[in-house]
Amino acid sequence: MKTKEKKTGSGANKNRVVQDRQGAAYELTGILSEGGQGVVCRTQFPGVLVKVGRFSAGDPRTKSWFEHMEWVSRLPLESLKIARPQTLIVKPRFGYVMELMDGLVPLTDVLEESMTAMYDGRGLQGFIDSGGLVKRLRLLESLSATLAALHGRGLAYGDLSPENIFVSRSREHAEVWLIDCDNISLLSRKGGQKIYTRDYGAPEIMRGESGINSLTDSWSVGVIAFQLLTLSHPFKGDLVVEGEPEKEERARLGEIAWVDDTDDDVNRSSKGLPRDFVLTKELRELFQQCFGLGRTDPGARPTLAEWRAAFEAAAAMLMTCKGGDACGSGFYFNRSSQCPFCDRIQDEGTHLLMTHYLYSPLSEEERTEFGLKDPWIRTEHRMVLGSEPVELRYSPVGSALYAESAPICSLRLDEVGLRIEPVSGRRIALQSQRTAEVRVVGSKKKLNAAIRRGDYYMLHLSDLDDVHYAWRFKW
Repeated sequence: MKTKEKKTGSGANKNRVVQDRQGAAYELTGILSEGGQGVVCRTQFPGVLVKVGRFSAGDPRTKSWFEHMEWVSRLPLESLKIARPQTLIVKPRFGYVMELMDGLVPLTDVLEESMTAMYDGRGLQGFIDSGGLVKRLRLLESLSATLAALHGRGLAYGDLSPENIFVSRSREHAEVWLIDCDNISLLSRKGGQKIYTRDYGAPEIMRGESGINSLTDSWSVGVIAFQLLTLSHPFKGDLVVEGEPEKEERARLGEIAWVDDTDDDVNRSSKGLPRDFVLTKELRELFQQCFGLGRTDPGARPTLAEWRAAFEAAAAMLMTCKGGDACGSGFYFNRSSQCPFCDRIQDEGTHLLMTHYLYSPLSEEERTEFGLKDPWIRTEHRMVLGSEPVELRYSPVGSALYAESAPICSLRLDEVGLRIEPVSGRRIALQSQRTAEVRVVGSKKKLNAAIRRGDYYMLHLSDLDDVHYAWRFKW
């Protein structure tokens, strides 16, 4: 459902003007989104929004909500992409002022663009035009990172839905901001406020058994992610959609299996995008963890740090469909280099698959003791290098510690070759597996495209004498 911009009340102008504690006046020029607790409006000031509460001054809920907003305004939300209260509105209703950068739209707009295209017979064009996999995975990674940081500060966001997630309007950018921060509560076992948005609230909240907490945030992120990637709701399978209304309510309460449940196919869906197009193996496992066992056991759900790492790892495996009549979409690496959205096979040399290893220079006796055949231990991490520069860090991309790890070098692939540039003060090494020759790289180095013959190389991220990580690629 798209959030439609609406002009506020058609009555006297005074009904469209609110004042903050300092007496500053804000004219409400249009409704941006609506929720159970209030309405978010644009104002005469660019980038300045006002949320006005629904309750009248005499309503007992008004005092509680206003006190909660005063508390939220003092929370340590610095550096988080959350539109925090700048000042509180006191006339004629209570509310608060927040700032939001221009060029952002509700996530509902991205969903609607994709769904409308499918209903209009344009197939996947809406999915591609609204940013495809590249934008979606970056949005989800950023959203998860913000919520993980919020949880790290002992807070839960709460009423998470596409209505209060604002994202870049342009296809090329993936900025994410959260509004409606009046949902935020302290983390606790029982959870804070019992608020939710229909279709996105965790079952235990809807049953009245819990308030919001990190586990209910995880559920909401899972629902939003599945819907954004597959264009289908994880619990609106054929059984629910074609059944009586009571089935939909039972699904929301967690009483019916999700659409891709590996243990129960009662609610399979004939709608949505092919999962192989849009989900990695790791993402499928996390969705099963969240909606399978996590449907009845909230503690089994992934953490937001796990969600973030999985979205980051998925984004690292994307290729871009280029050349001729290419659709321009991002798609997951496959051995044939074929884009599933338009079937175009990519030209050889436009990408480079890199596989992550741990190098452990143990003696033969030590390797025997630990059951290791050789000093190379392959990890589960992989990434695809294309035309966009990639920064290698000590921890691999898609790991929980990647964002906090120190940069080691950057890589860039173009028509000339592979460009390797260590961070100042770092020394890395490039080793040919065919000749075993090792070259220490202390400054910029280039592997020419002309010598790309299919030999394997190891890019060591540290001195060869110590235990360290390395990336293997074919050149």
